[in-house]
Parts: sequence; structure tokens; C-alpha cells
Amino acid sequence: MAKKPKIESLKSSIQKLDTRIGSPMATERIRGRELDRIRQRIFARDGDACVDCGRVYDLEIDHQIPLHLGGQEIDSNMVTRCKRCHKIKTDLEEKARSNKFQ
Repeated sequence: MAKKPKIESLKSSIQKLDTRIGSPMATERIRGRELDRIRQRIFARDGDACVDCGRVYDLEIDHQIPLHLGGQEIDSNMVTRCKRCHKIKTDLEEKARSNKFQ
């Protein structure tokens, strides 16, 4: 009986790695005119300023709980952040996630 190559014999004992982060199915993003209406509503609710630093320019809508982690497209999950604060929050979330796996 011929021996299987080592790599082939290892394949059957290695489990596939699930690379999905968060929930199995991310919430679908809202786009187009509906997104424009939501953005205006959230900006107005938050006083047209970043909720973290108060900046009034370079504003974006941020999901408190990211969609890929099961967050929803609802007003209570959205806040106004400037690009700088949004990046800081995202970087902290990424760092926290990567520390979970170490």
C-alpha cells in the first residue's frame, strides 16, 4: 500500500477556520435617499456636532455597535462623529477584538 503524501494526510485532521467576525449575517447597510434622510435626522438630533469632541466639520454617522457585529440600522445605534473621533473609536474596537484572540 502506497503512503499518502504528508500534506494530504494532514488535511483530514485540520478543522476549517471560521474567519467571520461577529454575527453570521451582518445587517445590510441602508443606501441612497433613505440614508440621506437618516443622516440629516441623526445630525440634527446630535446638534450637528461630534458627540465626542464637539467638532462641527468632517462629520459622519457611526454605528455604536458595528453592523458586522450584529448592530442594527436604527437611530439609537447611530451617532454623529467627526472623522478623527470615528477613526479613534474604530481603532480601539479593532485593538480590543485582536486582543481577544491572543
